[in-house]
Amino acid sequence: MKNICFFINDITNTGGTERVSIMIANMLEDTGLFRVFFLSLHEHDSDTYFHLSKTIKHAQLFEENVHGLSSFPGICCRLRKALKANRADVIIDVDGILDLYALSAKLFDSIKVISWEHFNFHQNPTVPYRKISRRWAGIAADAIVTLTDADKQMYENGLKVLRCPVVSIPNPLVCEYNKSDTRGKKIILSAGRLTEQKGFDLLIQVAKEVLPKHPDWKWIILGEGEDRARLENLIEFDGLTGQMSLPGKVSNINDYYDEASLYVMTSRYEGLPMVLLEAKAHGLPIVSFDCETGPSEMILDGVNGFLVKDFNVSAMSVKVEKLISDSNLRKAFSEHALDGTQKFLPEMFYTSGLSFYLQFNSRKR
Repeated sequence: MKNICFFINDITNTGGTERVSIMIANMLEDTGLFRVFFLSLHEHDSDTYFHLSKTIKHAQLFEENVHGLSSFPGICCRLRKALKANRADVIIDVDGILDLYALSAKLFDSIKVISWEHFNFHQNPTVPYRKISRRWAGIAADAIVTLTDADKQMYENGLKVLRCPVVSIPNPLVCEYNKSDTRGKKIILSAGRLTEQKGFDLLIQVAKEVLPKHPDWKWIILGEGEDRARLENLIEFDGLTGQMSLPGKVSNINDYYDEASLYVMTSRYEGLPMVLLEAKAHGLPIVSFDCETGPSEMILDGVNGFLVKDFNVSAMSVKVEKLISDSNLRKAFSEHALDGTQKFLPEMFYTSGLSFYLQFNSRKR
């Protein structure tokens, strides 16, 4: 039995990365072929937000947040000790920036390193060492896993030295399609961390153009983050307080999906956004900015949603208003919500994703 470590910033967070990491860890554990455990740099909570199999343990390397070059030796040292204590055969870095630490451990031990990249290749969001980690992964990792075919090509074309395979494994679709009886409420839904990446400042600009024309509609933004105060100020400044709300983190997100009539995403960049998969699984029509990777692999433009180019707020406003004003179009998009999602079905993960891990872990150390 192989011992697999998922190495992550904080497995107790509530984002899509944590959700899909736990989902895949549970799948691997359920095969009976792996012993899976999580190591976080730091955990802000004692338990995970998403359901983690009781047989999968999680631990933190530090009791407080750590970052920066000054922490590099300490992180590498503690990581190596934890990997040895758990007799890890494979470490999966949940975010390429963590390769800096895992590949350092690989220098001294015969552990295998899988770099699991959740951002697209051209994005280096607020992290000055991301380019370095990607180059090092191309040289020293045992495999790089991307979420999209487009990003796989970017890695293969963008890294000058590439000595390991690059494999595209999409996140699996987890929710069952629910044609809810409550569907039809005049609610627009969006969700994600309240950060610059998710573009909720742009979303509020869209809402400013749309909502005053439709006073009976509401727009709900689920999630939490450092931009909350700024977004609340924008909503108040634009006079949208009565129609827009920020409930924060919720435990019943499926209820929000079921009650909404459409979903809107304004991210500036993504890997493969789980929120779009979840929205499609709940039969929601979608309007999304066509950022470099992600949306175009899930949305069939004009069939089950609209893709908006160049972060054009006015163009997105037109598409959102078109769906608000046309219930028949919303119904048609909803009926085709799962079109184009075949590669995201769980059974596809078992045939492609799981087979990758099985083959990878059958290699001799």
